[in-house]
Amino acid sequence: MDLHTDSSSPSSAPAQAWVSMRHLQQASALATAAGLGMDDLLDRAGMATSQLSDAERLVPLEAIEMMLGALQRQHGDQLLGLHMASHIQPTTLGAIGHLLQSCVTFADLLDVIVRHNGLLSNIGRASVAHSPGLVELRWACLAGSPLLRRHATDYVIGTFVMLARLLAQGTALADGFPAAVHLNHPRPSDPGRAKEYFAFFGCPVHFDQPQAAVLTPVSWLPLKLPFGDAPLKALLEQHTAGLLHQRARQASPSVEGDVRRLLRAMILAGEPTKEAVAHQLGTSPRSLHRRLQEAGTSYRALLHEERAALACERLRNTRAPVAEIARGLGFNSPQAFLRWFRPLHQGLTPSQYRRQTNGAPTT
Repeated sequence: MDLHTDSSSPSSAPAQAWVSMRHLQQASALATAAGLGMDDLLDRAGMATSQLSDAERLVPLEAIEMMLGALQRQHGDQLLGLHMASHIQPTTLGAIGHLLQSCVTFADLLDVIVRHNGLLSNIGRASVAHSPGLVELRWACLAGSPLLRRHATDYVIGTFVMLARLLAQGTALADGFPAAVHLNHPRPSDPGRAKEYFAFFGCPVHFDQPQAAVLTPVSWLPLKLPFGDAPLKALLEQHTAGLLHQRARQASPSVEGDVRRLLRAMILAGEPTKEAVAHQLGTSPRSLHRRLQEAGTSYRALLHEERAALACERLRNTRAPVAEIARGLGFNSPQAFLRWFRPLHQGLTPSQYRRQTNGAPTT
């Protein structure tokens, strides 16, 4: 039985962490169902609502962190990752979801998840481990704050359990899966929340474990899945492998791209200094200056371009007052913002630009 035991994802935190927009779409659906407005959450992360429709977009982890923090303050959902997983469908995951549907055996499911883990994010590493009588699908979160790691782990482990049950309908696997779940974060202090884990997984859930994992009897590996289609799976494997290669090229780091992504987050956080950017990239300001010079640009030019792009996005896509936009972009006053903005847009004021592009209020 050909079962890969590790993914090609790195074993340490990636230099530029990202997740697929598909995960953000799932979070957006949950937030909307809870009556929360996504416009404000996206705005905090420097994104526009229109970007949600681009399922193949890569979202910097910094943006996810900002949204998660705001969502926690507004909604206070301590089991957000688990609740996101409870609504998962194979189609939610795009190409990898279609490939999972074509898997012939349970072993195929594990193999696909491990090999194609990098299609939906680069912040985690999937692997398969064996112990006496059991097989473990493990997932390790390699980047992000403790809050994000906890929610991401619940979401990924919960998603695999939900998908396996959906794809194994009518088999012994659907009723008895999983044998146990291990989570590498503490048990919730609230008994009600702890009980929700057991209700979701339907099996013993062990907290504070060295590895987050789903445990299954090894005898279930050859179990046939009702929707399996070997010829279709072979075709989808080729398609998904191509997408994985394309994603690797799309996400390959360049110093200019890294600086641009960091600046978009740091401008909104109020600390877009060259020293702060260099620190995030693990280099010195002098080395950063030299690398950007070699790439034909400079820190000052990129800061100017990203600040201008953010200004235009907020004027086009939000209804925030101009004074608030100016403050969020680091200007001391609306007048300073006006003096900076007009030469970039043929003398138009921010309010005139907004009115000309989308007819929004000119506050």
